[in-house]
Amino acid sequence: GDAAGSQPVDARGRPMDDWNVVVSHAGGQGVKMKQELVLMHDSVVCCVRFSADGRYFATGCNKTAALYDVASGQRVCMFVNDQVVEPNNAEAAAAAGGGDSYVRSVCFSPDSRLLVAGTEDKTIKVWDLTTRRLRHSLTGHGKNIYSVDCTSDCRLVASGSGDRTAKLWDVNSGACVRTFGDENGPLDGVTSVAVSPDGRYIAAGSLDKVVRLWDTETGALTDSFNGHADSVYSVSFSPDGSLLATGSLDKTVRLWDITQAGKRSGETKPRFTFTGHKDFVLSVVFAPGGTWLLSGSKDRSVLFWDTRMLLDRSKTEDGPSVILQGHQNSVISLAHSPLGNLFASGSGDKCARIWRYTSE
Repeated sequence: GDAAGSQPVDARGRPMDDWNVVVSHAGGQGVKMKQELVLMHDSVVCCVRFSADGRYFATGCNKTAALYDVASGQRVCMFVNDQVVEPNNAEAAAAAGGGDSYVRSVCFSPDSRLLVAGTEDKTIKVWDLTTRRLRHSLTGHGKNIYSVDCTSDCRLVASGSGDRTAKLWDVNSGACVRTFGDENGPLDGVTSVAVSPDGRYIAAGSLDKVVRLWDTETGALTDSFNGHADSVYSVSFSPDGSLLATGSLDKTVRLWDITQAGKRSGETKPRFTFTGHKDFVLSVVFAPGGTWLLSGSKDRSVLFWDTRMLLDRSKTEDGPSVILQGHQNSVISLAHSPLGNLFASGSGDKCARIWRYTSE
């Protein structure tokens, strides 16, 4: 196709950037956005993640997890099935054979030495980034792995699967040390898992609309949060561990108070509900400072929500502060760099993009 023909144009036919930012209300007036990198892929980008030292960035797509250097934007290497492939050898992924098998989730160990990938072939791959070798292929889940996360002490990996369970794995031995989920739930697949900053809890979002909080030491169900009207696709702890953000197919983002987990009687109400997405919310992530909460949606936008709204105890809902329209398809995954105001988005348009923003 003609390259010029695919250039986005505005209503009058004038060329424009293929992204734009809308400031919704006064709360977000000081945010300026800049696109740092566009990383093209051969298939849908299911997941994006930064390493804890901020140096590396990983993506997951069909059969492949790719590792990038954040500063240069260069692809360092690719992990295809059980093989490590040179950065420019895209044919290797195509030649891997077999049907589609997407890498649905990636995470780094907090020391940035391991890359963990959860795949549709029911295995979790643990790659050693120093030696560039496969350290473990963890098996035990009965269906697709949709989500992986690491504990802050680097010892354990959490996983969530379509088999209705979450598991904890020992990174060194490769053994499964605990399985969460029984006849009391989840009643459907686990779409998203997150380990709390202090390592005490695992949060899991499920297709059954419920968010569950398990104790990592005992395996006991500490709390469950009912409030979403449809499947929960993403969960994220605030940096201080006091809040849990959840994103759902009901188009809302909700915030739950974790400080009272397990101590309440009766139904749990969300502390706050953010409304503004026009379609499924597929990803939520807190910025390290804790002020901004970001969400990505099938409506192709990334919304910034100002969590300072929670300081006003009389308020329980609010709209977005900033709307970033930066993709030509669903925003499936978001990740925030631990260093500064840098975040990434992965999309059904086969692009991962890295953005820098400034808040005044």
